Amino acid sequence: MTTRKHYRGLTIPESLIEKVEDLIEKRKELGYVSVSEFVKEAIRRRIEEIESKETTRNERK
Repeated sequence: MTTRKHYRGLTIPESLIEKVEDLIEKRKELGYVSVSEFVKEAIRRRIEEIESKETTRNERK
């Protein structure tokens, strides 16, 4: 049995999408092939950053 991923749509300003598309086109060495891939990684990294700060804060208590 395979697990199906569930997806949701988001509304992102066109100007932000255009910046990401430009970055993907100009910086091929970054390895992104789509806006979707870039956005998913950006979200993952931000979550990790927040969680890391929370862990550090809790360790100081």
